[in-house]
Amino acid sequence: MIQLIHRLNQPWELVETGKAYWIGYTDDMYSIAHYKNQAIPALVNFIDTAKNKNARLGGLLTLHLIGINSKIAGRFVEDFSNKNARLALLRYLDDKSLHSTVVSLLMRDPWLSDLPSLMDYLSKPGRDYSKVLNALQRYEFDEKPLRQKITDTIFDRTFSIKTPINPDETDVNICALIKFQKELAPHLIVDKEITQTSKWKNYLTKDFPESPSVQMLSFEFLVFSNSAFLYSGFNSYFFDYKYSNHKVEIIGPIKARQTWLDWWSKLPKKDKGKFYSFVHLPIDERFKKN
Repeated sequence: MIQLIHRLNQPWELVETGKAYWIGYTDDMYSIAHYKNQAIPALVNFIDTAKNKNARLGGLLTLHLIGINSKIAGRFVEDFSNKNARLALLRYLDDKSLHSTVVSLLMRDPWLSDLPSLMDYLSKPGRDYSKVLNALQRYEFDEKPLRQKITDTIFDRTFSIKTPINPDETDVNICALIKFQKELAPHLIVDKEITQTSKWKNYLTKDFPESPSVQMLSFEFLVFSNSAFLYSGFNSYFFDYKYSNHKVEIIGPIKARQTWLDWWSKLPKKDKGKFYSFVHLPIDERFKKN
């Protein structure tokens, strides 16, 4: 087993799967994962001591493969079932070179027990919080401080959204939010963190041509497509929302981070207990919308 692990020091490439949401684990990774829990301490030691970033990444992906019991499921279903592998992944949450990969692997199958580690990461100064904030949109539980279930039917509407020619993700989101804020006021509020950006100010008064830059978007699609659902990456333009008293407030990353931290600091100790138990959400609950 040790020899197999050290083969990750050699150049390797993921196997092409043809699907962005499937990881093409190598034969060596599968062979190592066959040892399951027995391989985890050795993989952790390998990641801690390896000098090659690609080697460390290989060790991390192998931990993930052990976590899913070497079983690749469907597009929207991944059952991470190994607690020890989960703890090993969380060990590298604050590792700059591995952070993005760690978060992307965790969010493929969110566990409530990730929350204490994610809140601890958000509480530290000078970090890149974008990946964690993206991922947190996929963690569902009743008292979640953001992304509450929207019940008002006024938001069940679709509008024609004008955008620049060949728009990127940011262009579409900003143009859509400007349109929705106008049409859904006073039920929709967009925070200054977003409205003070240069693109917002520029697009607010811009009259884009009718064609070929018109898209039909619903509010539901906008907030869902921005929820980091896909496994293949993070959203480059982040926003989140709070819903209460028949109003939706769209917020940016600074306010989203502070909202999470305020919620966590005020949460009674007895209520925090469930986030320390290693029980992940039932698959049917997590993916029933999709």
